[in-house]
Amino acid sequence: MHNRQDERFKTGLQIVAIICLMGLLAMIFHKAFVDLSLVWQQHSGGDFWVALGRYLFRNLAG
Repeated sequence: MHNRQDERFKTGLQIVAIICLMGLLAMIFHKAFVDLSLVWQQHSGGDFWVALGRYLFRNLAG
């Protein structure tokens, strides 16, 4: 009986960890989409790729 409770507890923790990981990935993808949209709006046309490269190199630590 005790072993079964441990397994349920571990499964519950795994589910919570998966939900937290999904939230973290969603935030990262949302920030990337917003940043790309902002660069696209500020530098439309052929200048976009140069501006995107500058933006990525400036924000490597972030």
